[in-house]
Amino acid sequence: MNKIVKTAIPLILCLLIFTYIFYKIPPKQAIETLSLTKIPVFIILSILYFFWMHIFDCLTIKHFITRFCAPITHKESWLVRGVTYLLMILNYHAAQGGFAVYFKKTHKAPIAKTLGTMAFISIADLVLIITSAVIALIFTDVTYKGFDFRLFLLWLAPLVYIGYILWIVVWRNVDHPLIVKLKRFRLMRWLLEHNLFLIFREARLKDYCILFLSRIPIVIGVIGGLNLAMYAFYAHIDWIKLFLYNPAIMLISTLPITPSGLGTGQFLTIEFFKNHTTSTHFAAGLITPESLLLTCSLMWFLANQIIKAIFGSICLLWTSTDFFKNTK
Repeated sequence: MNKIVKTAIPLILCLLIFTYIFYKIPPKQAIETLSLTKIPVFIILSILYFFWMHIFDCLTIKHFITRFCAPITHKESWLVRGVTYLLMILNYHAAQGGFAVYFKKTHKAPIAKTLGTMAFISIADLVLIITSAVIALIFTDVTYKGFDFRLFLLWLAPLVYIGYILWIVVWRNVDHPLIVKLKRFRLMRWLLEHNLFLIFREARLKDYCILFLSRIPIVIGVIGGLNLAMYAFYAHIDWIKLFLYNPAIMLISTLPITPSGLGTGQFLTIEFFKNHTTSTHFAAGLITPESLLLTCSLMWFLANQIIKAIFGSICLLWTSTDFFKNTK
């Protein structure tokens, strides 16, 4: 019963959000916007974007799984990441579990350590996403409906950076007498001894440098990809505003409010960018910024999900579904 409720609530919220959006923006406007789009160009850009993200993601995964868990090939990283896209459509955490189960069965890699490796990568992504917003803030001073983004980021960023640095320092000095004494507390003993966090003990400065350098193309793609899609709609979002607001949209969309952030992402995209989007169609009165942002963000979301499903299905033909049955 609880499982049904947990599944139903995000779906209901998604439906309510889209009901509100389509109340404000009639579906007819979205269809008119779609009719003005260069669909072949949009499809090509979606495919190019997908492989840009996939290639750099797999390079990172291959390097760090090999470095900390078990030696794997580039082919394995491509195929396993591909299959996990099918799981990711339903649940992001199930996709991470898919990695762990696969490498446990094929390479005897500890599940906890594989999950720790994926967390190692994800935390770096979070730091880079916040950093991109801070860099964008240098070029603008902005508030959103009375909310001061500059003040918020100037508080959030130092907390994240200090916390991340302290985390690294603790693991680099995990055998220091002062830190060893902390093991008297159950939580700290579990934290310092569990395999899930073993990678942080083994990681060196070189690993962190490689990690951040390898994830920069991913973060640029994730944040700036929407403007790539906008090109097919004869439109453009101000780059500074995109790198300032999109990190917030991404972080909120990853929360389990709606399935895969569907609805949440579209609502926030409209709210944040409707005053920062330009298009030749606006002057002609053919469409509005709101209808364009709704159509573009929704199409971009659906295109990525469809490509992931197709590519994941192809990869599944090269692997065994038995490796992933335990992640359901």
